[in-house]
Amino acid sequence: MANLKSLVTKFFAPVFYLALVIGAVFYVRSIHWDQVHLDKLNWAWVVLAAALALVQRYWYSFIWMFLLKRLGANVAHLRFELIAVYAKSWLGRYIPGGVTWILGKIYFATKIGVSATKLGVSSFLEGVLQIISILISAVILLAFDPNIQALGWWVIPALIVAALIGLVSVYPPIFNRVLQFGYRKVRKANIDADSLPSLATIARGLVAFSVTSVLSGMQVFCIAAAIDPHLSLSNVFFVIGVSNFFSAASMLAVFAPAGLGVQELMAVFLAYVISPAAAALTVVLLRIFSIILDVVFLGTAMGARAIFGRTKAE
Repeated sequence: MANLKSLVTKFFAPVFYLALVIGAVFYVRSIHWDQVHLDKLNWAWVVLAAALALVQRYWYSFIWMFLLKRLGANVAHLRFELIAVYAKSWLGRYIPGGVTWILGKIYFATKIGVSATKLGVSSFLEGVLQIISILISAVILLAFDPNIQALGWWVIPALIVAALIGLVSVYPPIFNRVLQFGYRKVRKANIDADSLPSLATIARGLVAFSVTSVLSGMQVFCIAAAIDPHLSLSNVFFVIGVSNFFSAASMLAVFAPAGLGVQELMAVFLAYVISPAAAALTVVLLRIFSIILDVVFLGTAMGARAIFGRTKAE
């Protein structure tokens, strides 16, 4: 076990970077570049979407640090370092497997002195809360939409059941018991009580992630509006709801890098409010947009760490 841990510590970073390059190349090559037409875009909407996307990524990192502090980690002096860790690990979403970006946060943050146990708990909790908050947002926004109701009577009840199951799963007595069980299987020890989330921590985390669900959905609306000038503001809740549903689905599709394949299905639903061609172009541009903003997030985070950070991160 000690040798295995030594090997992981030694080779995780180079393997992570190599897998990231391979995953990113595959992701870029899978984009239908022949569908990309930028000549008629309304760039004001694109700029607004970019601003929302950058705010969303930083908000994610702030939530992660909030969860760490609520679990007892002393990270107040490592803000810039942890944002840089988050931005770098965020790119792990382009690596198939789903958990790479979580492992990246744990590995790189332990290098600057953060408890591996608290990192593991906070990262797992973050992923679960994110999915649940997105599902709840989708249910609220789509429950009374005639376009969704036309798909069948079962759609909204199914979403409600999924959201309720998610809420029950993060109720501390259940969630913490599952965490303890998994930790004992892996580490042959128990997690100390201070490293387990309370009901207040989970509730505040859900509220914080509800903000990101709106930010994420608004980006989709902005890109769609940049393509189709006839998209009405009256459709904003439908677009946000559809976006949230497919965001949750892409997170659950762990072997699809950055939700590749799942997000393409979103065009079918966007075609209810914009033309099919505009819907298809929206999904393609969102993928390109995501790559660019992820790089901008990494660049700004690394720049801030270099200027204001107190430690040298790997």
